[in-house]
Amino acid sequence: MRKTTISLILLSIILMVSCNGKHDARISTALSLADSDMADSALNILNKIDRNELPNSDDAMYCLVYTMAQDKSGLDVDNDSLIREAYDWYGKKPTDTLYAKCMYYMGKYYALNDSSEKALTCFQRANQTAKAQNDYDIQCLALLQQSVILRNYDVDKAIADAKAAVNIYNVKGAKLSNKVYYLLNLAECMSYGGRNPNTCIYLAHEAVKYALQSKDSTIISNSYQDLSVFYGIEGDTELALEASKKSYVYNAGDNFSKGYSLSQFYVMADSIDLAKKAIAEATPLSISDSILLYSLKRTIAIKEHNWVGVEKFADSTDFYLDKRNSENLEARNKYYSLMLQKEIARTKLSSESQWKSNMILLIVVPSFIIILLLSLVFIQKKKILRERMEDEKKIYQMGLNHKERQLATMRNFLLSRINIVNSIKKIKPSDFSKLKLTDNDWEEIEVTLNSTDDEFVIRLKNEFKDLTQKDLRFLMLVRLKIPYEGIASIYNIKEESVKQRLFLFKKKLGLEKSKVSTREFIEEY
Repeated sequence: MRKTTISLILLSIILMVSCNGKHDARISTALSLADSDMADSALNILNKIDRNELPNSDDAMYCLVYTMAQDKSGLDVDNDSLIREAYDWYGKKPTDTLYAKCMYYMGKYYALNDSSEKALTCFQRANQTAKAQNDYDIQCLALLQQSVILRNYDVDKAIADAKAAVNIYNVKGAKLSNKVYYLLNLAECMSYGGRNPNTCIYLAHEAVKYALQSKDSTIISNSYQDLSVFYGIEGDTELALEASKKSYVYNAGDNFSKGYSLSQFYVMADSIDLAKKAIAEATPLSISDSILLYSLKRTIAIKEHNWVGVEKFADSTDFYLDKRNSENLEARNKYYSLMLQKEIARTKLSSESQWKSNMILLIVVPSFIIILLLSLVFIQKKKILRERMEDEKKIYQMGLNHKERQLATMRNFLLSRINIVNSIKKIKPSDFSKLKLTDNDWEEIEVTLNSTDDEFVIRLKNEFKDLTQKDLRFLMLVRLKIPYEGIASIYNIKEESVKQRLFLFKKKLGLEKSKVSTREFIEEY
């Protein structure tokens, strides 16, 4: 309480002194407060400043500091009205001490508005200038943002940038919270590059260690959540579930992503009742959350063979998909309206001739028409798709039971042979050759899968040319949902060897950069 009182008195004195026209002193104070994670106090000072009284240099600084304080307060800066003015000023002054900060926050604006190339250029400038000015915080933040963009295009460069951020931050000293997120970012970049999952797990464990030292429940929860994802990539459902539980507990169950993630791992562990409980306690906060929610509920319904529920949740998913598409179209309309208003205002302020305004209208009006036409086409296609789906539902339902019976018959046939041989092995431990599928057996399995499972083997052969006959036979057993123990018995190998072989298949199936396991991919293919 005493510290708060002293801070308020200090701020009052600064404001009183600043009222005598020394606006740069107030803005400098706001900058120091924002740098010290006192963004709300910085905004309080800035909101009391009349920008009309500021000279150009102070106004540019005001715009930058205001953007910075908003970002530190947790607000996404998706409007460029302020940062653009700062960028126009500092962009011509690369030696200014605030140039790196300005480039960084301009890059964040571009990143939020899907302008990756422009964002990357800004982050690179921020990184280079911050390095020269020994501003290690901005340098590391710029490197982190670069790695986030590059992981989708140049994963090796993304990993290099993420490692550089971790190394610089460790050497120069840093807050535990930032150290946690830099480590987690490095682990995520490495997962995109298909690196050894154990390395990602190790980095996530290091992040958890620092998170626990910070005693910040949100940071701890986020660290455990990332750790659960990396365990999931490794295929260790048990440890993934354990980490997800800890993430959920530390987050007090009030975050949708944590409840959704926990429910996913319960589904993977075949704990359907616990999965339903976890997802029931997760409250979606956005349309995207609702789409994920009903999609997972549909998956649970499929697991329970609740076909009425499957259809119901599929309809709910479609509803929110339509709603999100509608909002996207509306946002585009608003964006073009805003652009039109800005251009008209700029034209008036700069006393440009009337023909420029007409040119702007000629560009924007067709854009409105195109968006309207796209909206109509989208609605019409959705209507046609709905009608087609209604016609196909009956046919699908009729074929579903027949398909399941045939696949279950083949699965039970193989499992019965495995059980017989395992019984024989108990009597004659040295005899490992009793369970051997003949070419006729394999041919029967292939015919069954092609006829009942939408030409599964044929599709697999055509799409993935690198798969050998042995690979195809192995994946046919996976498609039949034969357990690891059963596959190990057929090939006379250990269960660990089966899991390793499934992991190696990711390259042939083009899943190196995917979080989806080979088993999941084949069962859903």
